[in-house]
Amino acid sequence: EGDEAGVRSALDRGARPEVTVPIDAGESWSLLTVAAFKGHEHLLSLLLQAGLSIEGGGTTDITPLMMAAQYGHAQTVKALLDLRGNPLAMDSRGRTALHFAALKGHQQCVAALLPVTPPTPAHLEAYTPVHLASYRGHVEVLEQLAGAGWPLTARDSDGNTPMHSAAAGGRVTCVQWLVQRGGDTSMQNNAGHTPLDKELVTAVKEGDEAGVRSALDRGARPEVTVPTNAGVSWSLLTVAASKGHEHLLSLLLQAGLSIEGGGTTDRTPLMMAAQNGHAHTVKALLDLRGNPLAMDSDGWTALHFAAWEGHQQCVAALLPVTPPTPAHLEAYTPVHAASYRGHVEVLEQLAGAGWPLTAKNSDGDTPMHCAAAGGRVTCVQWLVQRGGDTSMQNNAGLTPLDQELVTAVMEGDEAGVRSALDRGARPEVTVPTNAGVSWSLLTVAASKGHEHLLSLLLQAGLSIEGGGTTDRTPLMMAAQNGHAHTVKALLDLRGNPLAMDSEGWTALHFAAWEGHQQCVAALLPVTPPTPAHLEAHTPVHVASYGGHVEVLEQLAGAGWPLTAKNSDGNTPMHHAAAGGRVTCVQWLVQRGGDTSMQNNAGLTPLDQELVTAVEEGDEAGVRSALDRGARPEVTVPTIAGVSWSLLTVAASEGHEHLLSLLLQAGLSIEGGGTTDMTPLMMAAQNGHAHTVKALLDLRGNPLAMDSEGWTALHFASRQGHQQCVAALLPVTPPTPAHLEAYTPVHVASYYGHVEVLEQLAGAGWPLTARDSDGDTPMHLAAAGGRVTCVQWLVQRGGDTSIQNNAGHTPLDKELVTAVMEGDEAGVRSALDRGARPEVTIPTDTGESCSLLTDAARGGHEHLLSLLLQAGLSIEGGGTTDMTPLMMAAQNGHAHTVKALLDLRGNPLAMNSI
Repeated sequence: EGDEAGVRSALDRGARPEVTVPIDAGESWSLLTVAAFKGHEHLLSLLLQAGLSIEGGGTTDITPLMMAAQYGHAQTVKALLDLRGNPLAMDSRGRTALHFAALKGHQQCVAALLPVTPPTPAHLEAYTPVHLASYRGHVEVLEQLAGAGWPLTARDSDGNTPMHSAAAGGRVTCVQWLVQRGGDTSMQNNAGHTPLDKELVTAVKEGDEAGVRSALDRGARPEVTVPTNAGVSWSLLTVAASKGHEHLLSLLLQAGLSIEGGGTTDRTPLMMAAQNGHAHTVKALLDLRGNPLAMDSDGWTALHFAAWEGHQQCVAALLPVTPPTPAHLEAYTPVHAASYRGHVEVLEQLAGAGWPLTAKNSDGDTPMHCAAAGGRVTCVQWLVQRGGDTSMQNNAGLTPLDQELVTAVMEGDEAGVRSALDRGARPEVTVPTNAGVSWSLLTVAASKGHEHLLSLLLQAGLSIEGGGTTDRTPLMMAAQNGHAHTVKALLDLRGNPLAMDSEGWTALHFAAWEGHQQCVAALLPVTPPTPAHLEAHTPVHVASYGGHVEVLEQLAGAGWPLTAKNSDGNTPMHHAAAGGRVTCVQWLVQRGGDTSMQNNAGLTPLDQELVTAVEEGDEAGVRSALDRGARPEVTVPTIAGVSWSLLTVAASEGHEHLLSLLLQAGLSIEGGGTTDMTPLMMAAQNGHAHTVKALLDLRGNPLAMDSEGWTALHFASRQGHQQCVAALLPVTPPTPAHLEAYTPVHVASYYGHVEVLEQLAGAGWPLTARDSDGDTPMHLAAAGGRVTCVQWLVQRGGDTSIQNNAGHTPLDKELVTAVMEGDEAGVRSALDRGARPEVTIPTDTGESCSLLTDAARGGHEHLLSLLLQAGLSIEGGGTTDMTPLMMAAQNGHAHTVKALLDLRGNPLAMNSI
C-alpha cells in the first residue's frame, strides 16, 4: 500500500524484511520488487537499509528495475538507478529494464534508461528493445531508441528484424516508419520470410481475411511455409485449416496453394482440421476436393485424427468418404484410435459405417486390446457386447485382459491390478521394451517405483528376480531409476543384491551410475566389495565417470577400493578423466590416486583426459591437459581393431580448430597409430570440408594411399561429399598410379553419386578406366544397381559391351549382382534388357559356376525356374564339378534342395571326389 509509517512500524516490531510474496504466476517476489511494481519509490531506501537487495529476490528473475519500467513508474526507475540498480541485468529471456519499458511504450522510463543501457553486442544478439517497440507499434519509442544509437535492422535468434516484428504485429505505421529510415522490405528471416511474408503469416494465423488479401495484393508470397514446434513446416493452407479458418481456404487456393498442403509435414490440411475438431473446415475442405484417403507416414487418415480426439461431427463428415478398405485395415484403424481414447460415441459411428471391431494392427492388437491398454473399461464392455473376443492374443501373446493388467501395473493402479487378476489376467505375461527385451510385471512395477504392487505380484506367482528376456532384475531397475523405497522393499522381500547382469553390473552399479545416494545407502550394507565384484568395472568406476563425488564418499566409506582396475586396465581415475569430471579426479588424487597409472592402452588418467577433450573438440581442455603433462603421442584404440593418433581423431570429428595445436605438440600431419588411414582421409570420409581444407593448408598429403590404394579423394567420392571432393580435386590429379586400380570414378559410380561423377569428369578423371578385375565404372554402377549412373555414363560415351576379366559386360554384371542378392525383379529386368544368363561367376577356389549354381548356393529358390526358363541347366555349369543341388545341400538350404529335386535335379550326380 506504500504506507511508509506502517513499514517502519512492522520492521521495528520484528517483521522479517526478507519474506517473499507469492504471486499468481507461481513465483515469489521480494518486498523491494513489490514496492517497485507499485511505484512506491519512497520505500526503496528503507527496505534496502533493512537488508534487501537492489536486484530483488524470491523466485522471479525480474528485477525491481524491470518491474518499475514495465509498469511505467518513471520516478521509481530513476530512484532505483540512483540506488545503483543494474540496468543491464537480464531475465531468463535476455530482457533488460529497457526491453520492458519499450514493450509497454513508457517513454519517460525509456528516456531514463537509455543513457545507461547502450546497444552493446550482448544486447544485439537477440530480441532487442527495437523489436519489442516495433511489435507493439510504439513509434515514439522507436524515435527514442534510434536517437540513442540502437540499430533498426538487428536480427533476433529467428533472423527477424524489427520490421518483421512490426509486420507480425500488424503495425503498418511502424513498418512505414522503418522503411522511411532505410529498412529493407526484402530481408528474409531464418524461415525465409520477408516482413511482408511475416504479415501474411500472422494474418492467416489470426483468420484476418482483409489482412490476408492486403498482404497478397502487396506481393506477399503465399507459398512460404511456417516452421512448427514439432520441427516440421506447414503451408499457409495447413495453418488456416488447423485454426479452423475455413473462410480463408478458397482465397489461399486461388493464390496457388495445394489443397493437400505442403512444407515438410506429412499431414494434410484436412487431417489438421479433423484433429482440432473444426467440423465446418473439414466439410469445406472436402467440398474443395481435399483427399480424405491421404495418409501420413504412420498410415493415419483424417478420420483417424478425428476418431483419436473424439470429434464426432468431424467423424460424421468423414465417414461417407472414408470406407473401411483393405488398405486402411492392415494397420492401426480409426476403431483402434477411438478405443484407446475411450470414445464410445465414435465407436458407435464407426461400427454403423461398417468399420470392423476386431481388426488387428501390426502388433496384433485388436481395438479391445487398445481399449484395455488405455484403461477404458466402458469401451471394453461395449466391444464385448458386440462380440469382441476377450481371449484373442496379440503378437506379444497378450489378451485384452492381460493388456489391462499390464496397463494397471505400469500406472501403479493396485485396484486395477487386483481386478484384472481376479478376472483371470495372467500375471506371468511379459512386456516387450524398446530395447528389444521383455520384462516381467514385477520388473515393470519396480522400474516405475510401485513398491505397493510387489507383494501382490509375488503372491500371484512372479519371481523376485524378475523374468522375460532381460538380464536385469527388478532390484536393478528400481536402483537405476532412483526408487529408494522400492529398493528397500525388494531387499525386504529377499531380492538378491549380488545378482549381476551380462555386463557384471549389480543393483549398486546402477544406483552409483545415476548418482542415487539413497539407493546406494540401502544397497551398500548388502553389497560388499568381494573379489568377484572387483575383477571388472566396479561401482567406483561408474560413479567416477558420472562425476558423483557424494557416491564416491559413500563407496569409500564402505570399503570399496579407489584404485581397482577393470578389464581394460582403467582405474576410477581414468574414468573420471574420460568423463571430464575434474572434481572427481581431484577427490581421487587427494585420497592417494596415482596419476601415472597406465591402462591396457598405455594411457594415464591425464592422457585419457586429453583423449576425451580431443574427441569432444574442447580446445581449452586440450590445452589444459597438455600443459599439465598429458602425452600427445598416445594413440586411441578403435572398434575396427586399429589405433589412431589424436590428430586423426580430431580430423575424423571435424575439429579443425585443434589441428595446429596438436601439430605444435609434435604430432604428424599424416597421423599415426596402426591405422593406414591419414587424418585427411578421415576428414574426407566424414564430410568435414573445412577440416579437409585446413589439413591441406597444413601440408597434409592428398596423394597418400591406404593399403587398398585409396586416397582421400576416394573416401570423399564414396560418401558423396561434394565439398570435400571439390577441395581435393585440384591436388589429386588422375596420374597413372591412381589409374591402375579402383579409381574415385569407380567408387562414385558404385555408390550412385552422379554429382561427384560430374566433378571428377570435369577434372579430367577418365570414365572408362579399368580396375584390377577389368571392371569399368559402368560395371560398378551396374553392380550397385545405380541406373541413373549407368545412364549418365552411357550418355558420355560409355561402352555397354565392354567386358571385364570374367567376360562380363556391365549388364551381365548387373544380372550377376541381382542373382547373388536374390533380387528377382532385378534378374528379370537385366534379362529383359539383354543380359546373358550363360555367363559364369569366378569363385574363391579358382573355378567358375553358373548363375543357377550361385542362386542355389545363396538359397534363392525363387530364382530357379526363372533361370531355367532363360536356358540354364539344372546341373549347373562353369568349371566347377559341384551341381546346384550339391551347393544347396552343402549350405543347408532345405527349401532350395526340395525345389531343385522338384525341378528334376539329379541327386545321384557326383563330383570328382
